[in-house]
Amino acid sequence: MKFCVIIVNYNGVSKTIDAISSCLAEGVLAQHCIVVDNGSDDRSVEVISQCFPDAKILANNCNAGFARAVNQGLAVADRDFVMVLNNDAQLLSGTLEAIACCFLAWPQAALVGARLLNPEGRTQNVVAVLPRFWHEMLPKALLKRIAPRYFGGRLAGERQAINVSSLIGAAMTVRRSFLSQLGQLDEDFFFYLEETEWCARAHRMGFDVVFCPDAKVEHALGGTAKKFQVGSRIEFQRSRLLYARKVEGLLPWVILSLWMPVKAAIDFIANGIAMVLTLGLLPRQRKRCLTYGVILMWHLLFRPKHWGLPGKCGK
Repeated sequence: MKFCVIIVNYNGVSKTIDAISSCLAEGVLAQHCIVVDNGSDDRSVEVISQCFPDAKILANNCNAGFARAVNQGLAVADRDFVMVLNNDAQLLSGTLEAIACCFLAWPQAALVGARLLNPEGRTQNVVAVLPRFWHEMLPKALLKRIAPRYFGGRLAGERQAINVSSLIGAAMTVRRSFLSQLGQLDEDFFFYLEETEWCARAHRMGFDVVFCPDAKVEHALGGTAKKFQVGSRIEFQRSRLLYARKVEGLLPWVILSLWMPVKAAIDFIANGIAMVLTLGLLPRQRKRCLTYGVILMWHLLFRPKHWGLPGKCGK
C-alpha cells in the first residue's frame, strides 16, 4: 500500500501486461499502477484497459520520451514510494518489502534501485559511475580491466545496501516526499541518461542513492534499443552531449562535441575494412558498418534534432 508504479509503454503491450501482473502479485493495487503510453499504434491503451480496468492509463498521441512520460506519472502518483519500472521488467517475490526496508534504513535515501537479473537469473549491470568526458575516450573493456570495482556495474557479490553513484533506471524507486526538493526528471533528456542526471542531482543536494541487493527484478534488457538500434545509438549520443553540457560543464561538452564524430569515423572505417575483408558476407558486420556510418553522418550534418527514435512529440 505504500507503493505505486509507473510503467512507460511504447508498442510493447504484451510486456507491459506482464510487468503490471508482477506488480499486482507483489501487492500493488491496480489503481496504483500508472501506465503512460507514448503514442503506441499496437492497440496498447485498449488492451491494457481491458486487462486492468482499474489501472491509471495516461495516453499521449506521440512519443513524448521517457523523462516526460515518467513526470506525467509522478504528477498523479499518491503513494509514499514511486517505482519507475521498465515495461520489459517484472518484480520478483519480496522486491517491494526489501525496497521499503532500504528506505527505512536510509532516511536520506531519495532513490533506491533493485538488483537486475536476466530471464536466466544472471546479474545485469545495476549501477554505473557518473559519466566523465574522458570515459568516452577509452574502451569500456579497458576501463573495467583497469578499475573493475569502480567501473563494474553488476555488484553480484554485494549483500548489503550501499550508497552508489548512479543507478540503472530499469527499476528505480523515488521517495515521493523528497520530490519537492529533488525535482522531477529533466525532460530535455528524451531517452538515456535521464536517471543518471537525477542521481547526480540527488547527490549534489545531499541525498543518498542506494542499491538494495535484496530487491530483485527480472529484466529483459533493452527491448526498445534493440528494435531501433541506429535511432537508439543516436539518442544516446545526443543525451551524452546534453549530460556533459548540463552536469560536467562547457569544456567537457566542447571536448566531447569534437571527439564523438572522430570516434564515429574511426569506428566506421574500422568496420568498413572488416566488412571488405569478410567480403560483406557477415550480416552483423554489415549492420555495424551501417550503424556507425549513420551516426557519423548525424554528427557531420550538425546533429539534426529529428534523427533518432520515431514518432517524437514536438517541444
